Amino acid sequence: MKKLILLALGLGALSCTNAKLVDYNAGRLDTIEDYLKANKPYPGSKEYKSLEKEAESWSNQQPQQEQPSDQQ
Repeated sequence: MKKLILLALGLGALSCTNAKLVDYNAGRLDTIEDYLKANKPYPGSKEYKSLEKEAESWSNQQPQQEQPSDQQ
């Protein structure tokens, strides 16, 4: 009898947790969908810059160093 009661309590607690989790995630997804519908970038995200352009700007910022020649 005790095992049956504990099993019922465990299943009840699990179902409550799942309902809370579904509500939490639904709220988050609704917020993200609102941002996407408004065609605005999500706050905290950076503007995309391709890796090639980022590498090019990095190399332009580096001090120009003379490379020693290996010719003798």
